Amino acid sequence: MVERLAEIEARIANLDDLQDIMGAMRALAAMRLAQAQGALPGVRQYAGVINLALARGLALAGTGGGPTGGTDGPMAVVAFTSEHGFAGAYNEHVLERAWTLARGDRHRLLVVGSRGRIKAEERGCTVAYWQPMATHIDGVLETVLRCSDELYGRLARDGIQRVTLVYGRNTAGAQWSVAEEPVLPFDVASVRQIDEVAPLIYLDPEALFDRLVEEFVFTRLMLAAVESFASENAARLTAMEAAHDNIETKLETLTQQARQQRQEEITTELLDVVIGATAARGSRTSGF
Repeated sequence: MVERLAEIEARIANLDDLQDIMGAMRALAAMRLAQAQGALPGVRQYAGVINLALARGLALAGTGGGPTGGTDGPMAVVAFTSEHGFAGAYNEHVLERAWTLARGDRHRLLVVGSRGRIKAEERGCTVAYWQPMATHIDGVLETVLRCSDELYGRLARDGIQRVTLVYGRNTAGAQWSVAEEPVLPFDVASVRQIDEVAPLIYLDPEALFDRLVEEFVFTRLMLAAVESFASENAARLTAMEAAHDNIETKLETLTQQARQQRQEEITTELLDVVIGATAARGSRTSGF
């Protein structure tokens, strides 16, 4: 009986320690989610500026209304996943969508995030390239620069004609959904053309438009990375909250069991005392 109570108390102590760890991870995920959500308006505004510049450059470049490039050639799929675990099913959902697109010999799967690479290999997915994902908001820019360099290198080496991004898009609060966004070939029809006085330029119009398209791709990578960082931490926050609630439930159950065991132990000890006292009294009575 005493050993059983000791086991329960040891489990309670272990769960208390685990609850502290879950609480710290939950607080960290909430902080990083808030940082990412704070950065998103600026990144979206930046993307809007590039879209406006593209709209102004359409007439100058004399580009038609269709996509700039092939629409059925080899494709690179860039999947933004997490660097660390405890993010629920976030990586699985992103990779499921990405691998559906990248399946086939002509296409290439590029993974950002160590956990995504591990999950991809577990699923038997062929990963053409992978790199770590940023673990804090200040590291997102470096992550995007590395990804952009690799992507454009593969456009030249592998004959890639299409690029699609797959990432978690942060919605209200700690909610997210998987987003699939084609970025190349650039569809000029997707940019609103505006009627205004043509701006002064000092570059060849077609060269200017090509540079703007490159900047557009960079902004989409940047937005996808920040959205992914927010979604990853939103998923982690949800997972930590669920784990915290589960621990609370187990602690309540174990605490109740410990109370019952203590009560049974006290009752047993009282019975032993009463039985012992009764036996002693019986011995004295028989001695007279």
